[in-house]
Parts: sequence; structure tokens; C-alpha cells
Amino acid sequence: MKGGVIPRGIVVSRRSGRSSASVRPSSASVRPSVSGISKLPKLDFKCFYNKLMKTNISNLPSTIECEKDNYVCNTTFQTFQPKGAYLNMTGLKFVNYLRDRYKNVTPDEQKKIRTIVSLFDQCSMSQGIRISDLPIVQGQVSEKYFACYKDLYEEIYKKLFPNGNSECFPVSTSAIIHRKHRLQTVHDHDE
Repeated sequence: MKGGVIPRGIVVSRRSGRSSASVRPSSASVRPSVSGISKLPKLDFKCFYNKLMKTNISNLPSTIECEKDNYVCNTTFQTFQPKGAYLNMTGLKFVNYLRDRYKNVTPDEQKKIRTIVSLFDQCSMSQGIRISDLPIVQGQVSEKYFACYKDLYEEIYKKLFPNGNSECFPVSTSAIIHRKHRLQTVHDHDE
């Protein structure tokens, strides 16, 4: 209160010739959750997918960037170190959901999904999980959760890599399209 400036949220009352200050919460205050961050809504796969598919290609980068925090918080483990590095069960389910959509849509829709996955890559939203990462997950979750997680991981792994995975790609949104659309090596031939 130095210099006669009263900080916002402070109420000054004068009684009997004396001044006293008391703190009263401002009506515009934001109530954070226990973790200090406002709680984000759950990820509704169908709604999220439809929103991205209906977004004009030129607006997709900004739309995806706006969805990043909610997406990452919902699809990755937030308690591991580094935080958000590995897909959680919801993340695995979303990879499976997106793979199923990719397999069952028109070529134009597949092209749009490839664009979305590429933008996920650019926005650091293509977190994944490798076989070698499973012990890390196992050491940080309950036995029951891990048993379900491992079963789901193996099921999705077989769908994504039916002919093996010699490149050791992680299970991620990027793996949905990597096999058909890898950059091909062009060989120069002498004529």
C-alpha cells in the first residue's frame, strides 16, 4: 500500500477514525484445480476427430495448436518423468480409433488424416510407446492397469505392424501412416 496505491482485492474500511485493510477475493478470480492448472475436459474421440476433419486445411495448424494441451494431458501419463512422454491407455485407444478411421475412409479423407498426423508431429503431439518402454510404465502403474495396458498395446501393435517392425517405430499416431508413405530412396542410374 506504499504510495497510496491499494492492491486489487484489498478493501479499506474506516471505523472510529482508524484505517484497516482486509483481503476479499476479487469477483474475477480464477480458481485453479488442486494441481494448479484448470481441469481440462476429457477427450471425446469422435468429436475431436470430426472437428479436425471438418476444419479447413488452412485453419488446421491453429486448430491443432489450440487443442494441444487438452490432447497431450488426456493421452499421455502426466505423472511420469518426463511428463507426457508416453501414451497412456486413452492415448493407445485414440491411436486405435484413428487407425480404424484411416482404414475405412475415402482416399481424400485419408489424405486429410495424413495432414493431421503430420501436424501432430510438428506440434509435438505424436507421443508414443515402444516395447522397450513397457517396463517404465509397469514400474509406475498398478498391476491391474498394466495388465490391461499391455494387452491393448499388443493388440494395437499387431494391427499397426502386421509384418514386423524392424525400424522399431513406437505405437503412435505417426505409425498409422508410416509404412505406406515413407520417403522412398531414389537411386541415380547411369544411362
